[in-house]
Formats: sequence, C-alpha cells, structure tokens
Amino acid sequence: MKSFTFETNLNSYLLKNNFIILIIILSITFSFSACNAVKYVPENEHLLVKNSVTVNNKKNVDSEISDYIVQRPNQPVLGFPLQLHIHNLGNKDFDTDFENWKSEYPKRYNFTSTLFSDKQARGLRKFKYDGNQWLLKSGEEPVILDKKKTKQTIDNLIQHYNNEGYFKATVKPVETEIKNKRIKVNYEIETGKPYLLDSVRTDITSTVLDSIYNTSKEASLIKKGNQFKLSSFVAEQNRLTNLFRNSGVYRFNKNAINFEADSSNYKASIELLISDSIANIPFKIQKIKNVKIYADYSFQAKDEPITDTINANGYQFLSKNKLRYKPKHLLNAIFIEPTDFYNDDARELSRKSLRSLNNFRSVDIKYTELENDDLEASIYLTPLKKYGIGLNTELTHSNVRQLGMLAKVSFSNRNIFKGAETLKFSIQGSFIDSKDAAENDRLLNAWEIGADILLEFPRFLSPFKYNKLLAKGKSPKTTFTLGTSLQKNIGLDKQRFTGIVDYNWEASKKIKHSLQILNAQYIKNLNPDQYFYVYSYEYGQLQDIQEQYFPDYILTEDNALEFIDENITPEFEEIDPDAYETAINIESRYYIITENAFVPSIAYTFTYNNRENFKDNNFSFFRARIASAGLLTTAIIQKKDSNNVKNLINTPISQYIRADLEYKKFWELNVENVLAFRAFAGVAIPYGNSETIPFSRSYFIGGANDLRAWKVYDLGPGKSSTGLEYNVGNLKLLTSLEYRFEILNSIKGALFIDAGNIWDITNSDLNPPEAKFTGFESFKDIGVGSGFGIRYDLSFILIRLDFGFKTYEPYIEEGSKWLQNYNFSSAVYNFGISYPF
Repeated sequence: MKSFTFETNLNSYLLKNNFIILIIILSITFSFSACNAVKYVPENEHLLVKNSVTVNNKKNVDSEISDYIVQRPNQPVLGFPLQLHIHNLGNKDFDTDFENWKSEYPKRYNFTSTLFSDKQARGLRKFKYDGNQWLLKSGEEPVILDKKKTKQTIDNLIQHYNNEGYFKATVKPVETEIKNKRIKVNYEIETGKPYLLDSVRTDITSTVLDSIYNTSKEASLIKKGNQFKLSSFVAEQNRLTNLFRNSGVYRFNKNAINFEADSSNYKASIELLISDSIANIPFKIQKIKNVKIYADYSFQAKDEPITDTINANGYQFLSKNKLRYKPKHLLNAIFIEPTDFYNDDARELSRKSLRSLNNFRSVDIKYTELENDDLEASIYLTPLKKYGIGLNTELTHSNVRQLGMLAKVSFSNRNIFKGAETLKFSIQGSFIDSKDAAENDRLLNAWEIGADILLEFPRFLSPFKYNKLLAKGKSPKTTFTLGTSLQKNIGLDKQRFTGIVDYNWEASKKIKHSLQILNAQYIKNLNPDQYFYVYSYEYGQLQDIQEQYFPDYILTEDNALEFIDENITPEFEEIDPDAYETAINIESRYYIITENAFVPSIAYTFTYNNRENFKDNNFSFFRARIASAGLLTTAIIQKKDSNNVKNLINTPISQYIRADLEYKKFWELNVENVLAFRAFAGVAIPYGNSETIPFSRSYFIGGANDLRAWKVYDLGPGKSSTGLEYNVGNLKLLTSLEYRFEILNSIKGALFIDAGNIWDITNSDLNPPEAKFTGFESFKDIGVGSGFGIRYDLSFILIRLDFGFKTYEPYIEEGSKWLQNYNFSSAVYNFGISYPF
C-alpha cells in the first residue's frame, strides 16, 4: 500500500510539473545542438552571430538604423537559431557518404540488398535522400561573415547619415571573434556636427507655377535654420507636386523640381528650381470639358458599339447594353466635375468611392487632352456579376459546443434597385456535439439553423437632406438586416429574431463611425423545463438540501421547482437560513434565465485604425461602443404587468446602458517577429424596467479569442467558483500580450499571457459577495493564463492551435493561487481560425 501511495504521489508530482520538465529537456537538447551550429562553416570562415551599432559611443536604439545592415545572423526563434539547426541536421554529402558506406561495409550493403528487392532498396535510399534535401531546403544555411557585405553596410550607413545632414560621418566595423568559428560585428559610428540650412531661394520660371507657389510658401518644409535632411527635400517635392496638380496643372511632374545646395562650415544654401515646361510644352492650368462614364466596360468587348447613352448633370453615361445604373446614384461616388479644373485628389477619391460600392471588378480613370488644352475624363467601370453564390464551412469547439460543424450558403444580388445596392440572403445550419443535450449521448446530438437577409445601400436613406452634415466622399452606407435562428438541444433551446438598421460612414482613412438606430432582438426559450438538466450544479445543490432535510421526497430534474414551492417555506428558513437562501436564489435564477427577452437598442460605434495595409505590423486600433436598450420603447409603452414591468408581445422590455472600450497595439520587432497587445473594458448597467442584463447581452470570459486558459463561460464572476455551466457578469476586464514569431516557413509560433475576469456590479442577491466588484480590492480576482501557440499560415487563412495554462486562479481558497494547475492535464486547447486579436 505504501509503495502504491508513493507511485501515485510521484506520478502526480510529475504530471503537475511536466511542463517544467519539458522545458528542461528542450534546454538540454538545444545545449547539445549548439555545438552543431558551425557544422557547415568552412575553415578560416566565421558564423555571424550578432550585429550591433553604437552611435557617438552610445548604443543605438533607433530600429531604422538596423535596416541598413546588409548581412544579418540566422533568424532566431526565442533567441535560438532553429532554422539553422534544422538545416544542419541534413547531410550535404549524402551521395558521397553513401558510396563510401558501400565500399567500407560491403557485407552490410549486400545484406540490405538481399533483405529488400532492388526496387525497395532504391526506394529506401531515395526516402533518405529526400529527407536530407527537405532538411537542407527547409532550414536556413549558416550566415558566413562576408567582407563585401560589411563594406556595403558601411556605405549604407554613411549614405544614411549624409542624407540626415551629417556629411562628415564615419563608420568603423569592429569584429570580435568568439570561440569555435563564431564572430560578432559592432559598427561604431561617429556622426560629427549636422549641417543646417542657411538660406533658401527659389527660381521658378513659370509665372503660373510661381503664382501657385506663393499662395502656400509658408507651408514649405524647407526653411532657414532647419537641419539638412534629404527626407525634407523629398517631402517638399511631393508637397509641391500635389499642390500644382490639385491646382489644375495636369501636365506637371515631380521631375520638374530640383534642388541645388552650396555648403561650407556646417551651413548649406539651398536653391529651389522649377522649370516652366515639360518636353518643351509649357505648364498650364487645364479644365475638364467632358466626363464620360463607361458603365459596362470590358477589355474583351472594348470594340463593341455603344447602344445606350444618357446625359445627366453634364455627365455622359455610355453602355454597350441598356444602362443598368441610375445616374444620380453613381454620381454620388464621382468627384470629377465638368468645367472644373483638373484635380488629382478628385481622381483618387472617385476611384476609391466607386470601388467601395462593391459592384465593380475594376475602376479605371483616364484623361485625354483636347483642343484648347481642355481635358476629357473617361471612367471605365467593369461590373461584377449580378448574381453570386458563396459557401462557407467551419469547425467550432468550446466547453459548451464540444464539436460543431457549420455550413453557410449565401446568395447575392448586386445593383438590385439600379443604385449599386446589394441584397444578400444566407442560410446556415450546423450540427453540434453539445453536452447540454441530455436526451442522448450520440455524436452531433444538437443542431442549429438560421437565415438572414441583408440589404445595403451605398448612401444614407433619410427623410431629410444630410449633405450639409456629411460631406461627399465619406462612403456613407445604410444597412438593413433581418434574421432568425433556431437552436435545438442546446441549453434551453432558443429561437431568435433580429432586426438591425445601421448607418456607417468614414470620417477619414483612419476613422469610421457606425450608428445603429435600431438593433432589436427577441429571444424565446423553447424548453425551460430543461433548466435543471442544463444547470446540473444548481440541481446538485437542491439534492443536498433534499437529502439532508427531506429524505422521503423523490426529487428529479422535472419536479425541482415544485420541491422549492412545497418545502422551502418561512418555517424552513428558521431551520437553515443558508440552505433557504440557496434554494430561493436558485428559483430566482431559474425565472431570470428562462424568461424570454425583448431587447430594442440604439448603439453608436467609433473606430480608429491607422494600419496602412495587411502587411503593416506597426499600428494601433481603438474602438468605443455605447448602447442604450429600451429607452424609447419603454417611453412609448405605458402598460405594465402584475410585476410592474412593461411588456411588448408578452415579453419584458430589457432596459440597460452598455459601454465597451477596446484598444490594440502592434509592434514589429524585426522580420516575422511581432509583439501584440490588447485591452478591453466593458460595463452594462440595468435600470428602469430591468433588474438584470439579458443573458445574450451579458459578458462572459474564456475561449479561443479571450482568456485562453479557461473555456468559454468557465471563469467568474469574481473569485466565486459557482460550478455553473454558464457564468456571466455585467463588468468585464481583459488584457492580452502576445509575442508572435516564425518557426519554419509557414509554421508560426506564439507566446502569450492573458489576464481578466467578469464581475457582478448590481445589487442582486443571486450572486455571492465574492462575485461582486468592490473596487481596487477586486483586481485580486483577475485570472491569469499563459501559454504557447502553433499557427499554420496558408496565406489566405491562418489555422491556429493555442495551449492555455492556468497561471493564477483567483478562486483557490487555500495555499498559493499561482501555478497550482500549471500542467498539460489542466491545459485548455483552443482551435481557431486567424489570430485571436
């Protein structure tokens, strides 16, 4: 018995610490493999292991300087050159070694040939050869220090500092040899004093350009006293080019701008030179005489005749077939106007706005010079197909849905009302393996089906004119959405009806707004009798009371409410007040969760995103959303039920205010290495007609895109350990920090830390004190999870698997709350598509 106890304790200890053991094993493995790093480094050559830069005897902290270093060490993964070691596992001399092996060990070779057929032997050799080639190609060859590249780096750095005005900068590479054919290089830079601009003169021979320049010369980026910087001259060249082209000078090109500099004694005199013509054709301000819009252009049919022509507001619409678009709606997206001067911005804004209609495959705008220097603008629009069909499939997993298979079919009709509108109709269905389906244990024992209709207008639908409130070019859209879904054998089974009217627009390239004047949802629970099957923990609490005080009562999930009504009386309260309160809270929670809900809300969302494109990994994102539910509806509805609650369609009207804030920040540390941060705070406060927040609008925590060390709904509220299948709150705080890096080609890795929780901030007695948020003291209730992830990047989609480990568990009552279940047996495995944030 003692031996069995010892083995059990030992196994428990090993299981609890297996993650640490794994780290130790990996560390030992990497230590032994470190000596293999120079396997393919020739004699008298060196493996480059580190670059560094010092500027004026100080360590460089400007990441831009590192970009000028031509030769870099092998790409590290968490400080370890994994790809180099993968490469070194291969054998470059496989063919030679194989032939030598045949010669040195003929008996072994003959035995292999006898044991296998010739074809099998050749296949075995090919398998080994292909394996070696995969290792050599998938890995990264050792970076051997190259003197030519060091010289090129010196030239790059000197050129960079010359461009910054340091014309006497020097760069000295200091090589430090490390044992075993390794070397590191430090580039020591002495910048010297910078040159300053002493005077700025202009020589603009064109009177037209000179007149335009003088209207904005105060905005010049080249001014006396500034430090000499090439970037300032490039920026001024771009500014002037935009100025002239947006002032009607169609022919102007930035090559017409030149700068001459005369420098001495750390001062530079600058002269701005602008020619008066291009190819001997003088610069002039040119007007647009005609604007032609080819509404069904295609390259294949470019020579077919035009059969339909419409003139509207000075524009000419041309079509090879009958014109499918109403001119007035297309003109909302066109900013090039007849009789107006040429303007680059109008051209780009027209192209952007026409593309945002999502009705055209391509948009091309060309200009032709006419007599008297007038211009003709031609806009070529290639429409997308009017009808489209799409199919999406998805696998889902959570603690509520153990396995889900979802399919969605969508149909689209573009330009349905001839104003570039889009109608989408989608049907989706899924089969789910739900642990709540108590009726059977078969796989995929639940299902859900839904349908949505979305109608999008590329303009505001409004009874009043909004032109003065919203300038043209802000991409206004009005979206109407109607949807319904039906769940079966998922929790209490629900049917939802949703209606949304959404206005959204772009204030700028970085800022977007959305105003939902209606976001209404009706939720009906179809099987409230399943409550105690789904919320088995609460049924277990009633069982404890029944077994202790009412042993003769036959309690089942079906008669649990009757048990409370018959036995949990004021007399019982005198016997056991705690048990009485537990039972009454269970009954109250039952009526809240099984109650149908009608949620009519108004919401506004502000979004800021300064990301330039999908390759940009240095950007910030901020979103704020505020929603008010039931304010107008309860003001209109006056009739109340017996509980003094206002109803619509025999359902209580939910009334609350909810505010969400989300901030994300991304830093690109170096190639394929990104540090990502996210913070979220949300609060929902019921008032008036409601004492609680509807379950569907409450906060939960956990899951693949949240606190990854806990499953969905598993944590909270606060430090309570309710055991409930669905834990929700009306205050949520969440923050995440994730380091993303490349492991091997399309295989990516991540290390992350998540922290957060939910709390109850109402005066409800349904939650215990430990579930309440009481101020700074409640920050001790924040759960912390950490872990690592593996991602496979298919370029068009990213498949993700994250391993979350409970690092700090706020609900543990005795002992330390840190690292008590930090092991693989308690880990949460999260499968997802795309990054978590």
